[in-house]
Formats: sequence, C-alpha cells, structure tokens
Amino acid sequence: MLTRVTSARAAVCGAVLALLGPLGMAYAGPAHAIGQDVICSIDGTNTLAFSPKLRLAEQAVTMTGTGTYPTCVSSDPDITSGTSTIFGQGSLGCLSGSMPATETVTWNTGESSTISYTVTLNLFAGQAAFVVVGTVTAGKFAGDTVTSEGVTLDNPITPLLDCLAPGYGGSTGPTILTFTDLQP
Repeated sequence: MLTRVTSARAAVCGAVLALLGPLGMAYAGPAHAIGQDVICSIDGTNTLAFSPKLRLAEQAVTMTGTGTYPTCVSSDPDITSGTSTIFGQGSLGCLSGSMPATETVTWNTGESSTISYTVTLNLFAGQAAFVVVGTVTAGKFAGDTVTSEGVTLDNPITPLLDCLAPGYGGSTGPTILTFTDLQP
C-alpha cells in the first residue's frame, strides 16, 4: 500500500522547488505514485568533508559525510526517517571532476539501503551544490534509482574563496532524498 503525500509534505516539496529552482537544479517529483518508494523532504541535512581540501584543479581526495532525513514518506508506511554515512574517493576539484561514492541509509525500522553514485560538485553564485543520481545496490529498495540534491546556504561566497586558499574543506546544508522504482 502506498502512502500519499499530505498537503503539509506537498508544501515542503514546493519549498524545495523554490529553493533549488533558482540554482538551476530541478526536482521532477514522482512521475506517478506507483514508482515512488521514498521521499525525504528538505528538512534533511548532509555534511560532507574533503581530505585533502579541494582546490581549483582536480586532485585525489577522500570524501566522508553523514546525512539525516527526519521526515520521509514511503511506500513502506513504517519508514518515516533515516540517517546515513557517506564515503567516496576520486579526483575532484572546485571547477571539475567527479568521484564514485557510496551512501548507506539506515531507516528508522533498522533496515538499510546501500546506494552507489557519482558525486559532482557545482558552484553556482558562490553556493556549493551537489547533485547525485545513483542506484540502490543492496538492502531495502534494491534496484531503485536515487536522486539527491543539496546546497550550502551558510555564506554564499565562502566556497569560491576557499577554493583559492586554504582549500574547500566541505559543507553542511539542506538536502532532499528520493527513491524511485523504475520497474514496471
């Protein structure tokens, strides 16, 4: 049985569109209710750290992070929230590059979903924006396509200046998380 998005949750999704739209990021939302397994709204937060710190040019880096998703609506009515750990290694800089990464989401039910994806960093008007598209490779919702968009909102110019010196060490900001089952 699918859980429908309440009007309060729909308002949160609208806030996500309003927030991310001006940054050139789109959130398509569910094409149809049958394919939507999980939507975790904008009250989610991701924290990412890079070692060594990112510079303008690409370099080998390790990314670690955490995610909190306190408000989720799911096709499984028992899933209402989740937390995650994030890890990636690859070549990334402030102006180019991408890296493979893994995020393991542990749901409030104790079940988990392991997501494999590629991280790409984009700087828009001084904001660090991360766009993620991946696949659940193990656990709950295996085979689902996962999208996650996040942005830092603390100080709009800091990421650009940090890329010059001393390096961009990471960010914390709001994020959304969507699991879509593309199987018929």
